[in-house]
Amino acid sequence: MRPILAALMLLSLPVADWELLGTRRVSFTAEHDAIDVGARAGAFTAMKIEVGGGDLVMYNIRLTFGNGETWSPNTRVNFHQGSWSRTIDLPGPARVIRRIEFWYRSRLRRGNATVRVFGRR
Repeated sequence: MRPILAALMLLSLPVADWELLGTRRVSFTAEHDAIDVGARAGAFTAMKIEVGGGDLVMYNIRLTFGNGETWSPNTRVNFHQGSWSRTIDLPGPARVIRRIEFWYRSRLRRGNATVRVFGRR
């Protein structure tokens, strides 16, 4: 049942509007990871996060923009296998995202999950 639900969740994301910025396989024994995006991806106005393969709580997110400025959305997201965050609007006009850092924890002490971040132009 879960694989079918995860596939349906993937299909529910409008592919034309969202572009994959990066993927990171995270370990439940760690608590901090990052995805390097870079200027080559272009500028974005919003982002969404998907987690597959396990449950985790993402309690802090920090974006570093192309000009070196950092920004943390005021959000705490409880992810379940195959779930998505809400749409997170970036401040100001379209921005180049250099790096996305996230801090998380899981009730499990073993295993992995996959974090995928999408951007909207």
